[in-house]
Amino acid sequence: MPEELKVIPYSDEYKEAVRNLIFDIAENELGHHSKTGRPDLANIKEVYQINKGNFWVAVKDGELVGTIALKDMGENRGDLWRFYVKKNLRKKGIGHKLFSILIGFARDKEYKQIFLSTHLDQEAANRFYLKHGFKRINSLPADFAHSPKDEIFYELDLE
Repeated sequence: MPEELKVIPYSDEYKEAVRNLIFDIAENELGHHSKTGRPDLANIKEVYQINKGNFWVAVKDGELVGTIALKDMGENRGDLWRFYVKKNLRKKGIGHKLFSILIGFARDKEYKQIFLSTHLDQEAANRFYLKHGFKRINSLPADFAHSPKDEIFYELDLE
């Protein structure tokens, strides 16, 4: 009998699977080549699971099928990172479930705003963000980091 989808906080047992999923999608599927090697993926607990931040994994039938992270940026602001769903499982509710967990967590932690940056070529992702209440903005707050290749910036007001 197939296992139900579980979205759980990251633990190191998923370290290699997370890295493989993100590298496969970013590098091979999207062609977004990293000059730095994505060092945050070697230190997920230290980068994302501190203060009021977290990193979640979606697991189905024992396989990692998606990720999402919320970085605590202080002042009740969060930065959405590492939102990926395995290609053959998209449009099956996994992204929605990951995003719902993140939003519930953000509300519980009293976040007021969530920001993110992405690429123009990620059309489905951009549609998802707009559908879920994000508004396009000109740039991220000055204290937020993003890829120099990111061209689109969003803000979600949780108040």
